[in-house]
Amino acid sequence: MVQWTLIWAGIGAMMAASGALLGWVVFPRAVHEKVIENTELRQGTDQFKRWEALPQPLDFKVYIFNVTNPYEVMQGRRPKVVEVGPYIYFQYRQKDNIRFSRDRSKVHFSQQQIYVFDAESSYPLTENDELTVLNMHMNSILQIIDNQAKETITNFRSDVNNTLEKIPVVRVIKRIIERTTPIQVIPTNETYDSLRLINVELNRIFGRPDTMFLRTTPKQFLFDGVPFCVNVIGIAKAICKEIEKRNTKTIRTMPDGSLRFSFFSHKNMTDDGMFTINTGIKDPARTQMIELWNGRTSLDVWNNRSTGPSSRCNKIHGTDGSGYPPFRKEIEKMTIFSTDICRTVDIKLSGTSSYEGIPALRYEIDNNFVNEIGPEYGNDCYCVNKIPKSIVKSNGCLYRGALDLSNCFGE
Repeated sequence: MVQWTLIWAGIGAMMAASGALLGWVVFPRAVHEKVIENTELRQGTDQFKRWEALPQPLDFKVYIFNVTNPYEVMQGRRPKVVEVGPYIYFQYRQKDNIRFSRDRSKVHFSQQQIYVFDAESSYPLTENDELTVLNMHMNSILQIIDNQAKETITNFRSDVNNTLEKIPVVRVIKRIIERTTPIQVIPTNETYDSLRLINVELNRIFGRPDTMFLRTTPKQFLFDGVPFCVNVIGIAKAICKEIEKRNTKTIRTMPDGSLRFSFFSHKNMTDDGMFTINTGIKDPARTQMIELWNGRTSLDVWNNRSTGPSSRCNKIHGTDGSGYPPFRKEIEKMTIFSTDICRTVDIKLSGTSSYEGIPALRYEIDNNFVNEIGPEYGNDCYCVNKIPKSIVKSNGCLYRGALDLSNCFGE
């Protein structure tokens, strides 16, 4: 009897040891390997299909400041604004031009983005709400004209004179006038005359605006575009041609030759560059981390030192926000590279959550990425100061919540 007791005790001990081995070693390792298998990017797998085309769209939310007293502002009063939003759009992402490296550790691709208005989630707001906003394109163009007015008019006059000189009758008449008319010196202010002439032409370019503000809709302002430079001639046409030559992302040329301004039309149904990311096959901790963007590890958008490596502001790192490496523990922050604003942004741990009963960690964008900018934060490389006559702090940077994206938008 004692012998059988010892045998059963031995069997129990072996089963306990086996259970411990399975529970502490075999099963966790199997789960670990399964997680890696379902997160690394291999062609033909379910994860690759999910990565190639996100199974559900991302939410893209837009808030717009509506100016309620535009005419009072023109009289020198302080603007009154009301934040309207969110206007919510589905953002669909589709990977194209997919090509793997020879060792399959990296994958190159472009990513098309498509925006579709989500009327249900945006309700009661609609794309056709009438809003009064700052006339962004007119304000930007006036700043350009303020700096280049004399040059623009001088070039236009030179072009006209060169064209007239090619006409024989005009050359003859000009020579007769020169020989018969006494030389007179008339003092003029060419810059003043040029600006006065341009003021007249601005009405043709922008359709006789009565304020610096624009009455428009979210659909037009964000994607369809606000039209200007419609059926222009003469100097107005010359100015519009100069605007077109600048090749600004937010302004596009229409088939009839007119121009349109919008914030995001250049992002809709287009790709945002060529990415190279890590597949995670060799190093799961690098899964979907960006290795290159447009063949580079850094940008030339923000300020760099005269010598040495690129500044921290120009460094490209993190993911594109649609995926992350596995086995993320409660680390304080992760990083996303956003092509929309040409920079890396930190997302910080804000707490725990769950999805259909599965525990999860919740991360949110650290809003200080536009609030804490300056030499005291070690990131004054973001202070590009390309906006003419902008109000800046004593350290040379814009005030809290503002980021100069002139270089990013090619303006």
